[in-house]
Amino acid sequence: MYKFFVPTPATLDELKSQYRKLAMLHHPDSGGDLDTMKAINNEHDTIFEMLKAGYNATADAEHQTTETAEEFRDIINALLQMDGITVELCGRWLWISGNTLAHKDELKAHGCRWSQNKKMWSWHHAEDGAKWHKTNYTMNRIRTKYGSQVFDAAGETSGFSKIGATA
Repeated sequence: MYKFFVPTPATLDELKSQYRKLAMLHHPDSGGDLDTMKAINNEHDTIFEMLKAGYNATADAEHQTTETAEEFRDIINALLQMDGITVELCGRWLWISGNTLAHKDELKAHGCRWSQNKKMWSWHHAEDGAKWHKTNYTMNRIRTKYGSQVFDAAGETSGFSKIGATA
């Protein structure tokens, strides 16, 4: 049924991870072509809306999401433009490291926040009315709890399963 998202992701987190990989390969700024990226974006939107509807149907009112497919695509496309950074997808959060000082103003403009404890930038969709509680979780604990997919500017990927084993 789908050309690019095979196998079809079962969760929003899997969809985000697959989209990030496809964007690294096919984005026009990475040597891909515009028509392929448009087709990927259309598939992403379709699958995103399907998964979001299922997620919201099973989640209680407090945990439903208002995130849009465009919002995630916009931040990924912006991060692809920045040289020398590494992006890590942990659950629904992006963690940005590497040569971030050179892109400090851009990261702030895209809604990223600096984490003093982790010495990394983070981005997540801000839910209306939801409050994020600061915790003292280490990155290893976050990776273990939510899984992880790491992407760097060279297009290299590595990952951690939910139990923290390197994939």
